[in-house]
Parts: sequence; structure tokens; C-alpha cells
Amino acid sequence: MIKKIVIVGGSVAGLNAALVLASAINKDLDFTLTIIDELKADLLNAEVRNVTFFPTAVKGEEIIAQSKKQIEAFTKPNYVHAKVSEISGNKGSFVVKCESGSFEADYVILATGANAFDIQGLGDIVEPHTLMNKPNKIKLKNSGRNLVKDGIYAAGLASGVTSMVSCAMGSAVESACAILSDIKGAITVLHDSKGSRG
Repeated sequence: MIKKIVIVGGSVAGLNAALVLASAINKDLDFTLTIIDELKADLLNAEVRNVTFFPTAVKGEEIIAQSKKQIEAFTKPNYVHAKVSEISGNKGSFVVKCESGSFEADYVILATGANAFDIQGLGDIVEPHTLMNKPNKIKLKNSGRNLVKDGIYAAGLASGVTSMVSCAMGSAVESACAILSDIKGAITVLHDSKGSRG
């Protein structure tokens, strides 16, 4: 079975969700991953010093490059540099429109950050972000496992988590695991053990 996933936002949350999904590929499940990003992430201005296993003062560009390298060890995503304008359809048949064309998706992850959200087609889903100490920050209305609408999940700061790299990463993992659970019809997590990947 092949599922099409579109991730809007290619910073640490979007890429972390992509990594979890890519690592779940097996003989029974495959993904086509499209990551659409404007290349304007706040992470590009960061030097991260408080995330386990990251080198001290690692720059955002290095985090993004390493994340892509890890994803590409499992699969080759389609990276699109563009702004998304509209999302229409329902789970299993979404259409994500951007400057570069339209992409079909079974599931969508919105890892769009906390600065703004002007994608059309999803209704009134923007609300104030209450866990950030900067004015005019937003999050997307979501419930349960970051669910915005059936088949659409928020991730990272867009989900409402605290403005920390590790929080954004955790939120993205939750969204990816929620998608895997929805596909399987049961709670699904990925645990690697020594030697489990050959």
C-alpha cells in the first residue's frame, strides 16, 4: 500500500515528521513524501544548545541538512520550494495547491510555524498561541493527536507547543504516529531495537 503525504513546512517539525514516516516504510507500507517549504523558517536564525545529541550551538541550516540526509536514507522525498495557497478535499483525496502546481495527498501535515497562516480551504482554524512569549503568534486549532481535520494534522509550533526545538520535534513525531495509527487502525509507534534494521 502506498500513501501520499504532503508536509507543509520543511523546518525541524516537518522534517522530523517526514523522518518518522520514512522510517516506517516496509514491504507492506510505502509513502510518497512531498515537503513544501518557503525556506523562511525561524530555525535558520538559530544556534541550538539544549537538545540531546545535537552538537552544542548547532546552526539551523545544519539541523535541516542532517534531517534531510536521515530521511533520504529511507526514501527520496519531493522537496518543493513554494508557498501553499489552498488545501481542498478530504482524507484520502486532498489537493494541496501552491505556486508550483497541485499535489494530491491522503494525509497532510501542517508544520507552518507560529508566525502566520493564510492557507485557504480549511475554515477558521487560527487562534492565538498561548505558550509563546512573543506577541501576535498563532497556532492551529487541533484536538487529540494534533488533529485539525480528518486526515490533516498540525505539527511543531503550529500545534501549540512551547517554542523550543525539542517540543516542535516531539509534536511532529506525535502527528506522524497518529497518521501511522490511522492507516493501521490501531495505536502504532516505531521502536527500533539493536539489530532490528539489519
